Amino acid sequence: MDATAGLQAPVVTRGGRSFRLTGHALAVAAAREFCSGFEEGTLRFFDAVLPRCTRMVDFGAYIGLTALYAATHVETVFAFEPSPMNYELLARNVAENPDLAPRIRLFRHGLGVRDQMVTLYAKGVADSGSSIFRDVERDGVVSARPDAVIPLRDAAVVLREIGIDRGSLLKIDIEGAEYDVLRAIAPVLAEAKPWLHVSFHPFNLVAAGDAYQNALLRLRSALTVAEALASYRFMHLYADEAWCTIGPAERMDFLRHYLLSAKPVPRIATPQYGFVHGIAFSDEALPPGA
Repeated sequence: MDATAGLQAPVVTRGGRSFRLTGHALAVAAAREFCSGFEEGTLRFFDAVLPRCTRMVDFGAYIGLTALYAATHVETVFAFEPSPMNYELLARNVAENPDLAPRIRLFRHGLGVRDQMVTLYAKGVADSGSSIFRDVERDGVVSARPDAVIPLRDAAVVLREIGIDRGSLLKIDIEGAEYDVLRAIAPVLAEAKPWLHVSFHPFNLVAAGDAYQNALLRLRSALTVAEALASYRFMHLYADEAWCTIGPAERMDFLRHYLLSAKPVPRIATPQYGFVHGIAFSDEALPPGA
């Protein structure tokens, strides 16, 4: 990454592919994190599967880093971002790349279980963790402030409109709403079988101040997702700097040991149960080297 403080626009480069961002301080900071290894698991999954894809669908595009990177690989990217501030930066970052911009379709709304208006909560300006949940766990339970009233569209309807298939990558990073949305789109996924990468946020599910009740809520939500995505042949977990594949015969052992294990998460007060971080699903074997 070529970036310094101030208004110098960052250039993000990976594997000979590059894109530019606006010089806004928030974009500069996001570019540094993107290139720091924080997103290495996601990017390695992208590198492995995007050569097999013609399109990518980005649920929770934030300010556009994953959408722009995907656009260096595929013909079409559908980028959904409901936060007004984040969407403004997303649009500016896409405009910085006139060669990639025609490939990226921007949508100023989020995806949910139905068409509705909801309150979006944030803990700061252009919060990458803005969500539909007011109370979330960090060092303790934190109550975020209302940021905007935003539209959500029915995610299953949107995916049918787009027309996803096995040549599509669906990336979902929607700060705790993934549990409900995955259940809602499960029939579409069972038919289309796109490559699927999900960032899970169990710490955004808060039932009470009681850690045991929170753990039960997060485990129950994870099991419901596992059931909703049971049509996929393979699950994939990024661990020890590589993606490992869990086949059909191994799934029960994996779920028993992984979901019930306490997993530390940086900047979160309690160990987390259920799915944590990036998990992927596919109906085809993951290409070698991921």
